[in-house]
Amino acid sequence: MARINAIILAAAHPFRLLRAIGHARDASVTLMATLALIPTLFGMGFCIDYARAQMLQSRINAVADAAALTGTDVLYIQQGTSVAQAAAKQIFTSQVTDYNDFTYDPSTQLVITVSNQGSLNLGRTVYVGWAGQSTNMFSGILGAATLSISGSSKAYATQAPNMNFFLVMDRSPSMLLPTTSSGITAAQGATADSCAFACHQKFPGANYITDANGKGVFIDQNFYTTGNANAGVYYLIDSSNNIYNSAGTKLGNSVGTSSSSSVTNLTYKSSTTKNGKTTTTDNTVYGFYADGYWLTHNYTSLYPSGSKIDLRVSDETAAAQALIPYAQSQATANNVTYQLQFFSYDWTHPSASSPVTQYNTMTNVSSLTASSVPLLDSSVDYWNANNAFTSSCCSQGDAVTENYNMLTSMNAVMPTPGPGTSAASPQEVMLLITDGVSDEIVGGSRTNREFNATDLAACTAIKNRGIKIAILYTTYDPTTLAGDSWSQTNVVPYLPNVLPALQSCASPANNGSPLVYAVQSNQSIATALQTLFQLTIANSHLIG
Repeated sequence: MARINAIILAAAHPFRLLRAIGHARDASVTLMATLALIPTLFGMGFCIDYARAQMLQSRINAVADAAALTGTDVLYIQQGTSVAQAAAKQIFTSQVTDYNDFTYDPSTQLVITVSNQGSLNLGRTVYVGWAGQSTNMFSGILGAATLSISGSSKAYATQAPNMNFFLVMDRSPSMLLPTTSSGITAAQGATADSCAFACHQKFPGANYITDANGKGVFIDQNFYTTGNANAGVYYLIDSSNNIYNSAGTKLGNSVGTSSSSSVTNLTYKSSTTKNGKTTTTDNTVYGFYADGYWLTHNYTSLYPSGSKIDLRVSDETAAAQALIPYAQSQATANNVTYQLQFFSYDWTHPSASSPVTQYNTMTNVSSLTASSVPLLDSSVDYWNANNAFTSSCCSQGDAVTENYNMLTSMNAVMPTPGPGTSAASPQEVMLLITDGVSDEIVGGSRTNREFNATDLAACTAIKNRGIKIAILYTTYDPTTLAGDSWSQTNVVPYLPNVLPALQSCASPANNGSPLVYAVQSNQSIATALQTLFQLTIANSHLIG
């Protein structure tokens, strides 16, 4: 048996094999075993050669993939087909030279075709087909020095089109919502009615907002007036009606108030003693009891150990500011022009014809900076009282999220889109940031739920003109409505319908899914907006 093993080992060299047979005592048996072994050895060698050829074919197919994608790269998709073809060929020929076991004739065994599909977006397909030979290690003994291998790859891309983006930001009261769950909890813990959103009330009442010591907060009427001597001034009131300044120094007592349609008068008595004589003075300050909006912007003043509370409406501004450099980088990378225009919406004010506010003209993103973005946080309206937006206006009560009117107004503003093949004929895209819940009166009926059939018809009218609709959905959090019986009945049960309705409104992305991106509490609106922006830009992809 040991001698047979020696013969097998020697079979790799014919002379050694014959010498081994000659020295075998049982030569006839050995000869028969050896003759049977030879085709087995050749078969094993062929299998090795075949496996090597298949591995080589896979590697060269990867090179073909790279070559095909090169032809659809942004550097070449806007150039002629011959330029793209030459670039793809250069990638293929330069990389296959690393494979010493591969031979081919590039003039007859490499086929690269580049074809454009019409002018819209300059859709381009690049095909790379190749064939060649894999050099064998063992099969050459039988006269098979090589094995034929071949493959192909196909890539398709649409040129990133030139685009105009109409960024429409919801600044209705429901966007006055903390962006984090901890912010929601903090706002609810400091308000008398546990309000976490839509808490911008002009007359919320005494001790509506309290500090860490249980003192109520009264803000000066000029608190928000930049440059005024009383800008940033507020007072604290304890349960015995003693009044303190914001530093905690007692100013007086016996607080009394009276309210008009525009301001609350807070009166307190202070005493001073001079030369043994005490003088009591009546003092009056004018302003409002602090509301939830004030709380979220000044939370750390009342609760020094707490964290700053950001609202969605302020994060919308930050997201739009962050979108500018991102859009600039994408425009440079794709060698196209992106333009951006800013809008917001809530309700149709008496002096306005629509709920939409326009802030700038359509501007190349290369010319925009963070200061170009409107500060939505500083422009939200006060509520006068429940179901009364102001003391004398308006007939819509508190129905102040006019999605239908916004859609029809934007349809009138946005021009008919072009194919996007040049900056002079851009595509048009409406980027909408919203929580997706309407609260408006349409045709005499109030709706306060998801986009309904009327809203979706307005979406369809926009899309039928060739304008894309992309929606960033800032999810409506039902926990913020706890304790509000009206909302529990009229809003909460229908919140699961919001996302499907927005998906019906939106345009399809390149993969066919709706251009809708949802952002939850504790997630970055800025990152989500950039993701949504990217979804509107075409990418190269392999298709075969």
